Parts: sequence; structure tokens; C-alpha cells
Amino acid sequence: MTRDAAMRRVDHRGSRGQALVEFVIIVPVLLLFVMLTVDVGRAYFQAVDGAGAARAGVRMGIISDTSDIGDAIRNEPNTGIPDTVAAWGSVGPAQARGVCTSAPSTCGDPSGCVAASFNGSQIACFAIRACTLSNGDLGTCSSYGAWGLRPVNGSGHALQILVVIKFTSITPALSQIAGAASGGIIYIKQNAIGDELYF
Repeated sequence: MTRDAAMRRVDHRGSRGQALVEFVIIVPVLLLFVMLTVDVGRAYFQAVDGAGAARAGVRMGIISDTSDIGDAIRNEPNTGIPDTVAAWGSVGPAQARGVCTSAPSTCGDPSGCVAASFNGSQIACFAIRACTLSNGDLGTCSSYGAWGLRPVNGSGHALQILVVIKFTSITPALSQIAGAASGGIIYIKQNAIGDELYF
């Protein structure tokens, strides 16, 4: 065997070892990237669900003062969140704060769906409040009422619906990027405002 042939053989073994080292370094990074992409997609899907539920609640609140806003929020056609007490907690179906059929009834979470509002397996929450319009029916909200109260009949009021979804990320990277609380939990908030209530 010539010296050149021996050197090529040694170089070939060395390049296989280098490829293996590069593979071992790159694979965890690629897996993290794939899992992060899946997490972001899941979070986006949940955000779309929350926005649709908030809009459905506002639509129902605008239709009449006796329609059940809570039922409309929980039964949004595109939602991936089941209409159960386990998923919605105290604002779930047949719960005192989950049925919103008359004003000024208490409905929705009274604290605005903060992290402490979520108990056990609960993954979703909604809150309702009135706002006063700055320029009659066509104005913007200038002041807000307390959470948990459906607006009373009358002009100059708008309805705000807040839907919060508790999302648990798979990757610690998304938790760090989003500044999540311990356990990788991110609270996705979506709200909608209806400028006119036809009561």
C-alpha cells in the first residue's frame, strides 16, 4: 500500500467520525426546533379558538338581553375546547356564573380570568363586563365596569368579552420566549367588544 493510499484511508475514517460528531450535535437542535414549531402551531390554534369564542359571545350579547352569552362562548363551532365543567370550571355549563341570560346578572369570572381563576383541570375561562361609550352608540370604550356583570338595558353601553385559555407548552423554549409561569403554562387572552347593545 502506498503512502498516499494509506493517507486517503485515514482521512476517510476521520471524515466519518467528524460526520457522526456533527450529527450528534445537530439532532437535538433540530428536534427542539421541530417541537417548538409544533408548540407554536398549537398555541396559534388555541388563540384562534379563543378569539372565535369571544366574538360569538359578543354577537349573542348584541342579539338580545335574554340570550345566553356563556353558552354561545362555550359552543363556538370551531372551538377545540369541550363544553364541560372540567374544561370551563365555575363558568362551565349549568354553573351559576356560566349561564348569562339576563342583566344585571352575575356571569363570567368576577376577577377577569386571572391565573388564580383556574382550578384543577380547567383550561378555559371567560369574563364579561360593560363599558361606557365615549360618544354614544358610535364611540369607543372610555370606562369599564366590573368583571362578572352583564350590562343592563339602556343606551351608551358596550359589552366586552374576555376568553382566556390555559396553554401548556411542550418545549421549555416556548415557555422561556413567552415568559411563561412555572410548568410551561401560558395564558392566551382574546377579547371582543360589541359597540352597541340592542335592548
